[in-house]
Amino acid sequence: MSNARKVKELMVKITDYPHIPYWLSVRDAVAMIHSVYDEKGGLGERSMILVFDEQYQLLGVLTLKNLLTGVEPNFLRKDEQSPYQGLTHADYASLAALVEGTFSEKCKEESKKPVSEVMIPIRATLDVNDSVSKAAFVMLQADINLVPVMDGQLIAGVLRMSDVFNELTKIVLE
Repeated sequence: MSNARKVKELMVKITDYPHIPYWLSVRDAVAMIHSVYDEKGGLGERSMILVFDEQYQLLGVLTLKNLLTGVEPNFLRKDEQSPYQGLTHADYASLAALVEGTFSEKCKEESKKPVSEVMIPIRATLDVNDSVSKAAFVMLQADINLVPVMDGQLIAGVLRMSDVFNELTKIVLE
């Protein structure tokens, strides 16, 4: 990958990316994601939310999976002792009918917890002057699709895997 392009040329500015404070509820995060949902194109590139503290320091990121896990009732979680453990796929339809009402109420209850309980902590960052090739390496090594871009001690934006891929595509297909 060419070292000519810098991360700052491809990143999405922090003001243009969804972000919330850590104390907001999972429900608030779901509402934010839903507000940027496009019925034709789905969520696209905005399927993650950044989470900040009071000093606007980046703490973590919320993915759709985190949000779904965040509203999942305790009695269905793999890590909890549950009377439903060991069921086969054939049993799922019966279970769904059994817990339908309970499921909805428990989801609403679970959605009241703060996003800090379900977010993924930041595993890597990039500097605005880092190369796109370094960005690809960091994303692959950290197994992340979105990486915060720092300008000194301040967050300037985020770089998405799709942006790095698009840059790589230009080089490969030249």
